[in-house]
Amino acid sequence: MKPGSKINYYLSNLNVANIIIGYTFTVSLIMPLIGNQEGASRIVTLPYRGLSLVLSLLVLFLNIKAKVKLSTPIKLFFLFWVAVLVRMFYDLEVRTDYYVLDVYKQKVWLMAVAGCFIPMISLYKSIKIIDFNYCFKLLYVGCIIILIPSFLFSLADTNESQRVAGNEALDAISFAAIGITMSLLSVYKIVNSIKLSFFKRSFNFILVALGLYIALRTGSRGPILGFGLILFFWYAYSKKNGTITFSFFLLAIYISRFLFIKILAFFSPLTAMRINEALSGQDMSMNAREESYTWFLERIYDYPLIGSQFARLVNGHYPGYAHSIILDILLGFGVIGLSVFIYVIIKTFKSFTKSLTIKNNQWVGLIMMQYFLLALTSGAYYSNPILNCTIVLTLLVSVKKRFI
Repeated sequence: MKPGSKINYYLSNLNVANIIIGYTFTVSLIMPLIGNQEGASRIVTLPYRGLSLVLSLLVLFLNIKAKVKLSTPIKLFFLFWVAVLVRMFYDLEVRTDYYVLDVYKQKVWLMAVAGCFIPMISLYKSIKIIDFNYCFKLLYVGCIIILIPSFLFSLADTNESQRVAGNEALDAISFAAIGITMSLLSVYKIVNSIKLSFFKRSFNFILVALGLYIALRTGSRGPILGFGLILFFWYAYSKKNGTITFSFFLLAIYISRFLFIKILAFFSPLTAMRINEALSGQDMSMNAREESYTWFLERIYDYPLIGSQFARLVNGHYPGYAHSIILDILLGFGVIGLSVFIYVIIKTFKSFTKSLTIKNNQWVGLIMMQYFLLALTSGAYYSNPILNCTIVLTLLVSVKKRFI
């Protein structure tokens, strides 16, 4: 391997790992050193975003001459994102019926362009040199390192009755998500490593338990429920008649949901309580989301075909999201935009199921599914680097074999 190629190899693979766990890795290690005082998160977050952008741009530059054919789903996804950026520009910079503070504009643009769009292009251009096995090792080791400050600092001074966040820069849902990612990677290693020794197999089971423990301590329902759905999906589509098997699992879960909650209560009373509150309509956060859903649906009905604005815009406030990627896209791009996005997602899941049947880099699709399920109930798609980039990676997994 030429020296330049070696640098490209390491930077391109580091870019993949950084997109998926880089932010959590950085804030987990640095925030305990500088404390959780007000404004501390910006000291870490802004330099990290800047360095990540530099990394993606460098990878893009190193692979700028690489010729990779645009498949229809990837082509449509990039066109969809061009529409997102145009819509954002019009709403934030041209419209006069709303105003958004400059600090909020900068934050939205930083996440959309530097966090999502440019990294997506860098992944696409560097696919020929990305080594998915090496990326897995980086992610696996990175998640293990994240566990250390998580248990030493984030979980040390809390009790079982309160929700736990990672730190000032890492909210409860994001903290839970990294725990689930650790568990998924460890399960993947157990399933796909035939010659694991008893010690290594036991170690990975411990990692699965530790990842789940972190997620349970946060009291976040989405990541925990998503973990179960991912495992069922993984098992079902690794066999024949995957759709029938997965449908059976979903039916069984629905029928036995209350038994599941009782079992969950033994391990995490807080999470079980929050799921019960959501089912009974007593959860305050769910009530707030219902108000958000109502607002979004009313605006969507006014402009059902092409949408009206990329986010919930209120004078002087940070652009709001619906806690539903479906409603967010309908608001911004109507039925036409949602149809394009659903087509891309269907093709992404087909690529994922194909990787399951041929046992080829399934971990990429596992993380994509994790963050897609999370986006159904939380977060905004235009500020979600992991979801957007793993969609691109999952679509490229099957393409990668052509270059080997």
